[in-house]
Amino acid sequence: MAGRIKVNGNHFVDEFGRHVLLHGMNMVCKDKSQNYIGSWKEEDFKNLHTWGMNVIRFGVIWDGIEPEPGQYDDSYIEKIRQLIQMANKYDLHVFLDMHQDLFSSDFGDGAPAWATMTDGEIYEPGHVWSDAYLFNRAVQKAFDHFWNNTPGPDGTGIQDHFINAWGYLAQKLHKEPNIIGYDLMNEPFIGSPVQQVNEQMFSTFAQVYGERYGEVDIEQLFSAWSDPNNKHDYLSLLENIDAFKRVIDSPTHILQAFEESHLSMLYRKVGAAIRESDKEGILFLETNYFSNLGVSSMILPVENEQAQAYAPHAYDLVTDTELAHTANDRRLEFIFERHEETRKRLNMPMLIGEWGAFYETNNTAHVSLYIQRLIEAYLCSDTYWSYVPNMDQSLSFLGVQRGFPIAVAGKLLQYRYEHHVKTFQMKWDESPNIGAPTVIYLPDIRKLNITLSPERSEYEIRPIDDSHSGYLEIPQLIDGIRSITVIQD
Repeated sequence: MAGRIKVNGNHFVDEFGRHVLLHGMNMVCKDKSQNYIGSWKEEDFKNLHTWGMNVIRFGVIWDGIEPEPGQYDDSYIEKIRQLIQMANKYDLHVFLDMHQDLFSSDFGDGAPAWATMTDGEIYEPGHVWSDAYLFNRAVQKAFDHFWNNTPGPDGTGIQDHFINAWGYLAQKLHKEPNIIGYDLMNEPFIGSPVQQVNEQMFSTFAQVYGERYGEVDIEQLFSAWSDPNNKHDYLSLLENIDAFKRVIDSPTHILQAFEESHLSMLYRKVGAAIRESDKEGILFLETNYFSNLGVSSMILPVENEQAQAYAPHAYDLVTDTELAHTANDRRLEFIFERHEETRKRLNMPMLIGEWGAFYETNNTAHVSLYIQRLIEAYLCSDTYWSYVPNMDQSLSFLGVQRGFPIAVAGKLLQYRYEHHVKTFQMKWDESPNIGAPTVIYLPDIRKLNITLSPERSEYEIRPIDDSHSGYLEIPQLIDGIRSITVIQD
């Protein structure tokens, strides 16, 4: 059974006080025709366990919770409970993600139709679904009404409805023993002020383009951005990291003002609603939508809260396009650098709530492995986007299933897993006050050559079910620095 995870300074810790890394998957059903309940079976949760996962970012949809104003669908919540309990059977922690894409179930998923107000604007999908955030007035207006807390059909503000729905959900589910927290809103978006953001970014892009190739009209750039035939030519300019920084940093003042006011205020209110029933669950704080790309975030901690974590997403510009395999290493580095700056400012542990979105392609393996390196370098937790059966058959899975320290009896200092030579290395500062072993997950435990320091160390290898994967458990021995190298012969 998965136990409660808590926050201690910059780290997640378990009931023994061990430094914990959370590594797992997103499981989100966006399909209204299925009432937002995925067709996952016990075998799917067993897969995650075998692959070494210990956490699920589990999507819940506001439209599923509150299909009519003030009327909650308990049958939906109970079906979610059944899946959470199935996860618990396989020692999988769960944190709930109030998911949305393009705000509404009318456009993507998220808010109910009754909470979607567009002032007569019409939604039209683009070639890349997420471009509607930038260019579609219906999506932008719907967010405006949410941030302004416009009254819904019953006279209660729609943001208040959202907050109350969170409170109801937490009340119903918080006693499940493997629920560790709540991701308060997926990829919050600024609304109509995005037009100012667009103006800043595209005018800066035009300046950068003009410096290299000659003058270009901003309207031409807008058009090109929506045209898959031209988009790659313009994106290639942003492979220069200095050009990329200039463009995405240009609207920072607009986005940070939104985070400091509207978004942080929402987090305080949602946190208070959750705390009415769950006093300890971790509040996972996301950035504004544009920080997925590396824009500096200015979200604020929820006041008087220790149980909170920073949960940004990390996606390169080419995500969700046919150019996903061209993701730029330096841009990815920059995104993680920016997230680490924010994590230090917030003084919280960091979990990358979404990365990947490779959709089981075989030409993105190098990107997957590079992001693995960044996750290891920053010692952060992560949940990959997203789970599908048989995903382990694709090369993009390489960076997902990997050796990593699940729980460390002390402070983790560094670790690395090399797929091509099946080598795991780790260093940690062991504490004498923890009465539980250090636990490492390895994808393959056959024919291991293990070198431990100090040399007199002992260990135990524990297989997982009928697979080749398993756990390496190292009992406490000293107060001080330890290291391990594991090579599969």
